[in-house]
Amino acid sequence: MKIQTKITLTYVGLAVVIVASLGIFTGMWMESFFKDRLVSDLSRQSDLVLFILQEDSLQTFAQVDNKVKQVGGLEHLRITLIDRSGNVLADTDIPLPELGGVQNHLDRPEVQEAKRTGIGHDIRRSTTVKHDFLYMAKEVKYSPRSGPFQSVQFIRLSVPYEEVQHQIDIIRSIVIVAGFCVLLAIVAVSILVSRRITNPMTQISREVELIRSGDLDARLTVKSHDEIGLVAKAINELVDKLKADIVQLKKLEQVRSQFLGNVSHELRTPIFSAQGYLETLLDGAVNDASVNRSFLEKTQMNLNRLNSLLEDLINISQIESGEMKMSFRIFRLNDFLESVAKEYEPLAANRNVTLRLLLNTKVEDEIFGDRDRLQQVLNNLLSNAMNYNKPDGEVILSTEKIGNEIRISVQDTGYGIPLEHIPRIFERFYRVDSDRSRALGGTGLGLAIVKHIIEAHGSVVNVESIVGEGSTFRFELRSV
Repeated sequence: MKIQTKITLTYVGLAVVIVASLGIFTGMWMESFFKDRLVSDLSRQSDLVLFILQEDSLQTFAQVDNKVKQVGGLEHLRITLIDRSGNVLADTDIPLPELGGVQNHLDRPEVQEAKRTGIGHDIRRSTTVKHDFLYMAKEVKYSPRSGPFQSVQFIRLSVPYEEVQHQIDIIRSIVIVAGFCVLLAIVAVSILVSRRITNPMTQISREVELIRSGDLDARLTVKSHDEIGLVAKAINELVDKLKADIVQLKKLEQVRSQFLGNVSHELRTPIFSAQGYLETLLDGAVNDASVNRSFLEKTQMNLNRLNSLLEDLINISQIESGEMKMSFRIFRLNDFLESVAKEYEPLAANRNVTLRLLLNTKVEDEIFGDRDRLQQVLNNLLSNAMNYNKPDGEVILSTEKIGNEIRISVQDTGYGIPLEHIPRIFERFYRVDSDRSRALGGTGLGLAIVKHIIEAHGSVVNVESIVGEGSTFRFELRSV
């Protein structure tokens, strides 16, 4: 069943219950209202009738009966006088000679109620005149001590109830007609409301179907700020995120493919080189003193390069997957940099490069970081600065305190990096000079590792370079 049909049926069902309940309640209330009002009017009229009858000098029951019939005719009432035993003394609708055959009225409900409370009423069909009447009986409190009224205990007035019932039926008819009109109005409104609710949902369903079929450029139309509008907006945001995730997955797949290609290429080169040298040795060159040692050294160099590549691959994998845990602690910066520089003095001498340490920080200055990982950063930066430097060049490892941070810089006087390469030098396996890098044993992962470690310390690596003059790599760490 459609939501529109459910909403319409719910409104209609609710309207039917309300209108029916209202009609029943209104009919019962109107009937009770008219009945109570009629009883009150009859009570006042009974007092008037008693006053008129008691004021006249009536000496016989015949005179009383005649007067009762006159007053009843004028007031359009049926008047009955009843003694304490329940005998009818006079009645507007019964001739005086026939009163002896009228049933005793003491057990009539209205008389019994009047006997208990002073006034009573009842609605029933008269066995005498065969019509529905509303009867009101009232106890006569002050009867004369002599005359015909001496024995009168109750006065009872009655009127035909058909007229009252007719008025109530008219009111009920009006209520039914009004209820039917209200019901029609509610049906019409419910149809409009249900359409207003379901039409946007139907449109959303169609547009979602387009998205489900693969059209990620499709968007839901947001026409309102209600719940339906919020749903449409949420779906649009979900599709945008899904589209972005798909783009990211494609990019990751491309990166993965490139990474595998680069790794296989980087591994193949030293493996094939070492394999070639070993095959040559096995074919007889091992006995040739002029080449055997050279081939073994080259094999060892390729195996060392392979080992470095594997170590860097493990490091970059651990960093990017979040498996590498940083061990942050406070330590003195100058002592740390002096120990690092001392380790690189042999390499500097081997490369015919001067390594200078310019510490513009105090001995007691401390930083908060992972000492081992920061040493790995400086190892990569200093190695690159020396490997890509010019003969008789210079490498400067310097510090500078800036506010609450300390800047660490590695500057060289090497060949420099062309401007177009700088945005990509931190990518994995990206090389500005591939041949020179491989010849020097570079893995192509050093700067990528540097970038990730420094970012883990809440900082970034900045690069300045001039072709033919050299490059400077710098980053800031928090001072404590």
